[in-house]
Amino acid sequence: MSNLDIKKKEQEIRRLQRQMQRDSERLRKERTHRLIQKGALLEAYFDMRDSSIEETEKVLNIIAPEVKKIREQNF
Repeated sequence: MSNLDIKKKEQEIRRLQRQMQRDSERLRKERTHRLIQKGALLEAYFDMRDSSIEETEKVLNIIAPEVKKIREQNF
């Protein structure tokens, strides 16, 4: 294999690595955006703007089983 072939392969590897990085960053940003949206809905629907993380978790632990039942019945 010539130096030119090696350089082309190295360039291709770097290009693929950059693409993987971009894809990973895009997925992370999409997840972050989704979590923020869901948190905003939680605050709005359950009036939890002033609740701590611990208080929010307690409420969710109480209502989660009922929500699961509803989802299983309707979906």
